[in-house]
This record gives sequence, C-alpha cells and structure tokens, in this order.
Amino acid sequence: MNDIALGIIISQAMIIPLALKWELELKVVIPAGLVIGLLAGLGIRVLSPWLGEELFWRVAVGMALVGILSTITLLMRFYRDPVRIPPEGEHLIVSPADGLVKYIKRIDENTVPDSTKGNECVTLAPPFLDILPNRNGYLVGIGMSFLDVHVTRSPINGTMTFCEHVPGKFMSLKKPEALSQNERVNQVVKNTRYGVGVIHIASRLVRRIVTYTRKDDRLKTGQKIALITFGSQVDVVVPKLEGLQLTIGVGDKVFAGETIIAQIVHSAADR
Repeated sequence: MNDIALGIIISQAMIIPLALKWELELKVVIPAGLVIGLLAGLGIRVLSPWLGEELFWRVAVGMALVGILSTITLLMRFYRDPVRIPPEGEHLIVSPADGLVKYIKRIDENTVPDSTKGNECVTLAPPFLDILPNRNGYLVGIGMSFLDVHVTRSPINGTMTFCEHVPGKFMSLKKPEALSQNERVNQVVKNTRYGVGVIHIASRLVRRIVTYTRKDDRLKTGQKIALITFGSQVDVVVPKLEGLQLTIGVGDKVFAGETIIAQIVHSAADR
C-alpha cells in the first residue's frame, strides 16, 4: 500500500503545479492525476524487487512513470476528435474552437481592430474588415488549453472566401519581434448574407497549424477547417448586423461546432 500512496503523492506534486501554471481545469487534472499516481504506484511495486528498499530509487522511478503516463494521457486527450452536432436553426453563428472566452471587443470605424494574444497585437487583415458593415463588429477571443480539443470548425454555412497561412517563428510572445514573426492562419467564411472571420494564433508551444480546407471550398456549419496544435488561441471576427445578438460572455466555456456565440433575430432577410 505504501507504493500506491507514494505514486499518488508524486503524481499530485508533479501535476498540480503544472496545471496551475498552464491554467488547466483542476476538476479534470486532479482525478486524472490520481489514476496516474495509482498506476505509477503499481509500477513501483512491480519493480520493487530490483529497486530494493531505498526511497531514492522508488521516488526516481515513480517520477519517471508519472512523467511517461502524463505525457501519454495528455497526447491522447489532445488529439481526440469527438463528433460534434451543430445546433439547428437559421442565422446561428457557432464557436469555431473549444476553450474559454477571454475577451469580447467592440470594433467600430473609430478604433483600430487588433487580434490579440498575450502581448501580441496584429491589425486585422483587409478581408476581415470587408465583412464588417461600416467596420462595425466584435472580436471574440477564445483561449485554448492543452486539455481542449484543438480541431477547429466552420462557424457558419458558406464558402471559404479567404484562407491565408502566414508562416513564421514560434517565439515567446514576450519578445517584441514575435509580434510580426509568429505563425497564424486567417480564414473567412461567407454566405449570401454575411461573413465570419477565424484567426488561429500561434504561440511558443504551438508548433503547427494544419488547414483542412482551401479557398472556394463549400462548408457546412461545424465542418472541420483546421488543427492548431497544443495550447493557443482562436479569435472570431463577427459583423455587427441588424438583429445580431451575442449569446456568450467573458469566461464562458465554448465548444467548436456546438456552442452558439451569436444569432440574428428579425433579420432583414426574413422580412
């Protein structure tokens, strides 16, 4: 029983500080850590004939097992791609990404719209401004952690009218040169009534942004459009249309292809 307790103590001591640093959900991390600690403890017990009674080697092996099991668990969770069923209804805009809503910014003709992650501010590309009537709209920032699904999805039915992969480095966003050199992917999906922009923003830990669609592809709401690896951020450019109502707030948890972030009521198209 001592080996099991040792494994659990090691797992919690290693995992919880990292979870706090990376702002992961403790209600998910702690139970997973207990299971990993249990498995690590069993591993220590199995290897005990070769380890002897020395605490140093038991702790060392326990730390190694926790590290290996945690990495496997994280990768399995990260690369999962669950089925998503988009909501039914007209004039709905759904979240393109899983994560927490970090901010909702107003865009108008008197402000310079930026897409922001940490200390990084990049002026919106012209195709994003083109979908904003009178340059009025909203910029919704969705922060993604390691535990979130990283497959992104189309927010509306329509055509991919713009898809720009901006290659770059993966420097820390604390470096001034990262503002213009880090990688990103800009996409716009438009239908006959309006368009929505999606911006995938890379950070130091993001090593790759893979796009699944190209310019002129026809898309359905919730269809997969990209994969952004490890923790990062996705921004959504939403036009301020007549009758448009945002249905989310800062701090809300959203899910790609399912969570409605905005809807249009009493649309002129319905009159």
